[in-house]
Amino acid sequence: CALEGDCGYLAANLYAKSVFGEDALVNVSVEKQSDGKLTGYIRIRSKTQGIALSLGDKITLKQKGG
Repeated sequence: CALEGDCGYLAANLYAKSVFGEDALVNVSVEKQSDGKLTGYIRIRSKTQGIALSLGDKITLKQKGG
């Protein structure tokens, strides 16, 4: 389905490192519903709580239209 461009879902793993050397892994899974709305989840993993909370706050802000 991805090769034809007619796919209703996406899964991705993203890695980031902060300027302070903290590592974070973000797992994203999104599915397009028949009515056009997107549903899914975002999971943030990190050894330190600070970067996970910061990324979570930024994602929440974007979801609310900020």
